Amino acid sequence: MLCPKCKEYFEEGSRRFCPTDGSRLVSDTGSLVDDRAEGGIFANLIPKIEGIKQFDEINSDLPSFTLSQPEVSSAASGPTRPEIKDEVVFEFDNSDGVPPARPSPKPMGRKVNPNEIPAGHVNLEDRAPGMAAEFDTTDPERFVGRTVKGRYSVTEFLGGDESGLAYLADDKIVENRMVLVRILTGGETDEIMDSILAEERVSLSHFTHPNIARLIDSGQFTDGTNFLVSEYMYALSVRDILSIHGKFPAERAARIIRQASSALNEAHQEGILHRDVRPENLIVDTTGETEQTILVNFGASNGEPTPTNIAYKAHEVLHGRISTVSSDIFSLAAVAFEMLTGRLPFAGESARELVRSQNRGLDLASTDSRSELRPALDEIFTRAFALNPADRYAKARDFGDTFCSALAESDTRRVKTAAIAVPIVKTQTLRPIVSVPAPTGASDTKPINDGAAPELRPNMNMFAVTPAPTGRSVFVPILGALGLLVLVGGLWYYFFYSPPAGSGEPGNAVANTDLPIVPPASPAAVNAEQQPPARTISVPPNSTFYQNSRQNVKGDLLRNFVGFSLYYPKDWKVNGPTESGSTKTRGKFLDISRLSSDDILMEQMLISYYASSGTFAGDALRFSQLVKETNETLKNLPGYRMISEQEIKFNGDRRAYEMKFQAEPAYENGKKIHLWGRRLFVPAERPGARIGFEITMLATSADDDVRGVDDIGVRGELASILNSFEPTHN
Repeated sequence: MLCPKCKEYFEEGSRRFCPTDGSRLVSDTGSLVDDRAEGGIFANLIPKIEGIKQFDEINSDLPSFTLSQPEVSSAASGPTRPEIKDEVVFEFDNSDGVPPARPSPKPMGRKVNPNEIPAGHVNLEDRAPGMAAEFDTTDPERFVGRTVKGRYSVTEFLGGDESGLAYLADDKIVENRMVLVRILTGGETDEIMDSILAEERVSLSHFTHPNIARLIDSGQFTDGTNFLVSEYMYALSVRDILSIHGKFPAERAARIIRQASSALNEAHQEGILHRDVRPENLIVDTTGETEQTILVNFGASNGEPTPTNIAYKAHEVLHGRISTVSSDIFSLAAVAFEMLTGRLPFAGESARELVRSQNRGLDLASTDSRSELRPALDEIFTRAFALNPADRYAKARDFGDTFCSALAESDTRRVKTAAIAVPIVKTQTLRPIVSVPAPTGASDTKPINDGAAPELRPNMNMFAVTPAPTGRSVFVPILGALGLLVLVGGLWYYFFYSPPAGSGEPGNAVANTDLPIVPPASPAAVNAEQQPPARTISVPPNSTFYQNSRQNVKGDLLRNFVGFSLYYPKDWKVNGPTESGSTKTRGKFLDISRLSSDDILMEQMLISYYASSGTFAGDALRFSQLVKETNETLKNLPGYRMISEQEIKFNGDRRAYEMKFQAEPAYENGKKIHLWGRRLFVPAERPGARIGFEITMLATSADDDVRGVDDIGVRGELASILNSFEPTHN
């Protein structure tokens, strides 16, 4: 092949254009192409050749270089093709005869064998087992460790149901953000439904609402399995709370349903349906200043009834018709009914049985389960459960607002009725009204003062008693005893038989599966405990505020999360949360320390967790085992020995179990060092809490303020840190 401009020859088929000037190569026996266009094929890429020449004239004082042509062998004659040398060198063009300042550079390029260039594709036949871009529904655990779309690293399998499987993953782009990857395995759908869901997922990716978990990403595996990546909410679902408490207080139910209805209404206005509203998909987040309801799993269901959601399906959906706005409202009303009564509105194991039950109407009205509710609430449910979708509420917000207003009026009516039921008798001393605290441990029983109505709370059942004409009611002690029996029996059943938090269908809440559930020693003793009130802590000078957050932890720390806050000096060294690397150890939420000028440890605090029943009395049998485990862990320290173990109180009335220990002197940089330690096991003092606080404090003789084990947390800077420690009160 011949270049028509520089007349250089190239091997036939080796290239199409000249590497020097970009001209198209022609056969050496063919006609030459038109070379009037200066610059060859690259002239379009550099249209202003004249500008480049002007630049060369402006910089004429700089040495230029030209490409020297390979020499033709002298033996070549006639039409014989000249020998082409691979070596191409650059020489300076010195028209003035001045030698260049530096020798000519050596060749910079090299020949590349086309067969050595790596392929730009993946050979599917050579892929490693288990790493195909597919999802194996028969072995969901195998998906852990995979990376979805090159961004989301799957870390944990949370569980699933008929519609899909849920995984926890780390976002590699956004630091410290965890996401929920949901694999949709709900069976086959038709093309129309696939198209509708695809459009809704696009809308969801551009739609934000404070009460809806945001859809971050979506996609499809090579085998056609769809997946969604959404915002991860670490909190209990309505299903979890129902399994623990049985019913919701009216005020809380109104707040949750109103927020959910508002979110559902906004989604409907954007043309997005949920199709799977049930207690598992309503998450109640209590980490903020106010309780927040989050609707999750939008875009995950095609609306078909399954064994897990069939009880919440509307009449028309059970008959095989598609889901609509009205059917979403029906499902939300069914959730609201269950939150108030603790039971489903319609009974049946199959679609046929549920249809028959819906045709008959509600077997048990909401007011039959809770007498304090207004009859208007029954009318609200009757309309929401209407067989004809046109007879139901037109908007989800209409149902939520009406439901909330009815419960608010019910609460006002209950207070007035209770005030009338207890007449004021100034000549006698009335016994306190017996109250049954909610399972959260809150108790606020007060005697009735003259002329004042009793204070009622939505999470209490009050036994109002009318005094007998003799001046003393014989029913008060009887009802009081019955109330106590009910209370003790209820708490005994709660602690021994209620499932742990997160034991419902896996969704966004993760059960504390790492640690065993420890039953309380005595329900009566547990009932006597109350969580100390939140303290007002003054900010120490030159200190930094620290609050434990779910956003900063993962692994075992996320599954066994406990909230707390404290202040530590600004000059202390801080190590962030460190999750456990094995099942035999526990991670640390916080590790802070103070070092001397020669890097010798002076003081240190580490905060971890332990399996708890939530109260000190419930953990009484557990403390000895925790102390034993600590001794086994620390026995390898030189001269380690335990000094004491006992029950203590710190920061006011907060109870803890304490153990103290020490190690024999060691030498650090030629200096004799004593090590003392103190570990506190602090229950949350709240029935239902499954995790307690493990606080470890260490000090050495390098700290002049600490003279022994009894000074740890009492003297030195650890004292102010421990004093500022405050568990989260929710």
